[in-house]
Amino acid sequence: MKIRETETTSLFKNLQWRFKRYRRDATSREQEKLAETRDRMLLVIEARWILLVALCAYGLFATNLLAAARPEYSPDYHQGAILAGTLFAATSCNIFYHLFYRELSHFTVANHVQVVLDIIVTTTFIQYSGGIYSPLWSLYPLLALEASLLLEQPRNAWLFGIMACMAFGALIVTGDSESLQLSGAPFFTKDPQQKPLSALLLWSWATMITIAVTLIGSHIIRANRRKEDALKQLVVKDQMTNLYNRSYFFKELNREIQRSIRYSRVFSIVFLDIDHFKEFNDTYGHLEGDRLLLELAGILRKSVRRSETDQAYDIDVPCRYGGEEFGIILPETPISTTTKEPGVTADMNAAAFAERIRREIASLRVNGNSITVSIGIASFPQHGTTPDELVKSVDDALYRAKNRGKNRIVIAGNEANPNQKGPGYRHSVNEVCPLP
Repeated sequence: MKIRETETTSLFKNLQWRFKRYRRDATSREQEKLAETRDRMLLVIEARWILLVALCAYGLFATNLLAAARPEYSPDYHQGAILAGTLFAATSCNIFYHLFYRELSHFTVANHVQVVLDIIVTTTFIQYSGGIYSPLWSLYPLLALEASLLLEQPRNAWLFGIMACMAFGALIVTGDSESLQLSGAPFFTKDPQQKPLSALLLWSWATMITIAVTLIGSHIIRANRRKEDALKQLVVKDQMTNLYNRSYFFKELNREIQRSIRYSRVFSIVFLDIDHFKEFNDTYGHLEGDRLLLELAGILRKSVRRSETDQAYDIDVPCRYGGEEFGIILPETPISTTTKEPGVTADMNAAAFAERIRREIASLRVNGNSITVSIGIASFPQHGTTPDELVKSVDDALYRAKNRGKNRIVIAGNEANPNQKGPGYRHSVNEVCPLP
């Protein structure tokens, strides 16, 4: 938060504390609720800017069009001054709310005041732009939408919607009883020669308000989609490492199995586990352990394939399977490759991928100590055709890598070379052997 914002917040806190209205010591749940209120307030404030711009643009357009089409047209300066003053007051109020919405979000009454002020402003606009014949009545439905967004209780939204209806009803009653002089609408006329002009102005307003509502609706939808995306990430991502979680791993594993069956493809899964992680936590503490997990997650994110199209997506699926254990799904990736195939190189396989990961992690230094991982690899359909079979195969391979001394890669179903170390080896589908 900027210094000015901090000072402003402190000013509001001290001021409102005198009136016993400010929640000085908000709980975490109250803070989350305040954050949601701030988001809704900002959303309405930005939507109000769109409407204010539309009103200004239409007012200038209508005035210039009338002046050009009707030389005898003489504007009512008193009426214009009231409309301009109302527009200025609405703009000033919106500026105030835009500057201090963070502080105002602490007060429930601030949202109610917004809706009441908008009802007053809208009713004034209608009164001095033609009364009950003014096309600005179409702003009233937007007030109902505003109340629904701002107010937490549905009954309050209904209450302010009824208030808006009653405000327009009051204009009708007072107009019929002549207790309130209605201002004439300059673009309404009974003269047949002026009907094309009236129709043009009405069409212009309908177009302007439609565009404004479309922009507001698009803005609201984008905001909601951002929240939906954030919630979706909370469901499928591990909060600490920002990798996918275990439930998403199984969902993608099942999807990849079905796709590979349909198109006769192969794919591999890689499990890796940090060696001596418990001892590391006991020695350096859990905060350093978390930092190590973040470093490892960063290596995985950097190493996996990703499509950078207009809608970017992950090709490989890196997941935090649990604790210090990680899993990666490698679509259309065999354990080993033959370089005889056109466009295929020797490193385009799961074993080479795992070795790159192992080497890069081994190069890490945390508190002066090197970090190693044990890795297991399994492939579809060679080592299983169901999620349970594949996970059991790769888990067994990882278990053997741990038992054989750690810091090594073991392929599922391979029992050869139990003394094989991690550095320096070549791979085949059924064996792991040292380089000569």
